[in-house]
Amino acid sequence: MNKVNYLSHNWLAMRINNRAFMKVRKLIKGIVIDMGCGDCQYKQDILKVADDYIGVDWPNTRHEIGGVDVWADLTERLPFPDGYADTIISFQVMEHLNKPLDFLKECSRILKSGGRLIITAPFMWGIHEEPYDYYRYTKYGLKHLLQEAGFTSISVTENAYFWSNWILRFNYHSCRYGRGMLKIFLIPIWFFGQVTAIILDKIDKNYSDVASYTAIAIKP
Repeated sequence: MNKVNYLSHNWLAMRINNRAFMKVRKLIKGIVIDMGCGDCQYKQDILKVADDYIGVDWPNTRHEIGGVDVWADLTERLPFPDGYADTIISFQVMEHLNKPLDFLKECSRILKSGGRLIITAPFMWGIHEEPYDYYRYTKYGLKHLLQEAGFTSISVTENAYFWSNWILRFNYHSCRYGRGMLKIFLIPIWFFGQVTAIILDKIDKNYSDVASYTAIAIKP
């Protein structure tokens, strides 16, 4: 799981990602391939419900690396046989792929019939990990791409609404000035803003200004 440091400007983002994972963990089983695994932060939690975990990432990743099992370009043919995996996960990766449909087709190829693909992808989020940042996705765009790749039983759900998105964007922006004595002033603003966003998102669910989505799909 992602570490949550409540003194940071973005602990809410870590909380959102952790909660998104916990909502889908019960769907994870068998041989699991984590595409764009980075430091494999979900590995231990996945191994509690699955038989095997394989972390895949590419050599140019900007993330800290810990425990990558297979190095590969996710937009090219992946080094796995047809019908190999029971579950494929990919969290906050698709925005960095310049050929996302090719990636999804490869996921379909290496999944078993009835296997499940679980991905999260951003909608309203700032540019990051430049220059490898290509796309943002609406729920309709994700569904369209998954259908094009041959998946069925597709569901796309929101992970956070307007208030979380707005507060996090403010915090990331103000973090550029958060050094020295100014950071001491900003920390309580960051903290209370993120707490307030959690409360307001429960009251006011604005579906048009979400930070990210979770998509779940089945290979026929």
